[in-house]
Amino acid sequence: MPNRNNFKTHEAYLEYYREYRENNREKFRKYNRKYNKEWRKVFGYHNEENWIKKNPEARKANQLLQYAVRTGMIKKAPCIVCGKIKPVQGHHKDYTKPLEVMWLCPLHHKQLHMNK
Repeated sequence: MPNRNNFKTHEAYLEYYREYRENNREKFRKYNRKYNKEWRKVFGYHNEENWIKKNPEARKANQLLQYAVRTGMIKKAPCIVCGKIKPVQGHHKDYTKPLEVMWLCPLHHKQLHMNK
């Protein structure tokens, strides 16, 4: 990777780096998987475990939805906002109805939660 000082503007550097990441996506994924695995060995899964303890109803709804998708009872649909087909995540409005979900891409799912 060229030195940062070889670029005339910061925008040129950012554009180069965006392209580099795009062209080496799998390399970055492998690195991130390895890094996250090592991080969790040291720091554990306490955030996930705390969320599960605080939200048993949500956890159960998520598990039921995952099972339904895995067994083919439910098919994932495109994001209702942008129409992206993959990746999509199910959003529950009501956890007592675990199979009634809105399908959203990760970006719009995060935006929905940030607006609440």
